[in-house]
Amino acid sequence: MLAKRSITLTATALLPEPVLRREDIANSLLARDVLADAQRQAEQMLVLEQEKADLLHQQALVSFWENANAFLAQLQVQREVLQQQAMTAIEELLSESLRHLLDDTTLAERARALVKNLAASQLNEAVATLSVHPDMAEPVAEWLADSRFAQYWQLKRDASLTTESLRLSDANGAFDIDWATLRNGLAGRDSSA
Repeated sequence: MLAKRSITLTATALLPEPVLRREDIANSLLARDVLADAQRQAEQMLVLEQEKADLLHQQALVSFWENANAFLAQLQVQREVLQQQAMTAIEELLSESLRHLLDDTTLAERARALVKNLAASQLNEAVATLSVHPDMAEPVAEWLADSRFAQYWQLKRDASLTTESLRLSDANGAFDIDWATLRNGLAGRDSSA
């Protein structure tokens, strides 16, 4: 069933002004637009600042690596200089030690060293005469007796040779070797020095 009802409002129940005024709605819309615009500007500023930060970061990295590479290159140069100085010092020390060692050898040791060096330069066993100073004859004869050249080389004492030299003569000519030349060669010096 249908029933009809009515509500009666008193004057006190009515609001004296509208619930939302037009100005408030306009201000609210304006505020929303201002906030949206501010948000867009803030996002643009954030993007720009991020790009600036990325650029500064890249520049800092480039600067760091340039400095690091320059520093490492300088270290490499210093290392090479130190290495060269160390090698020079070691070579000088070894040469000096070898010179002292060679200078301290006896005449017999020198004679054996000379004849071994002479034998090492001979590829073939050929008949030849090995001339030595009489002071070196005994150690050379001992070495020759035990060598592969014992049946090919004939030992000859020759007082005209200097004390520390040998001469190997055959049909093709003669080959002379002396202690000073061998010593300088072993010590790494030019024989004219």
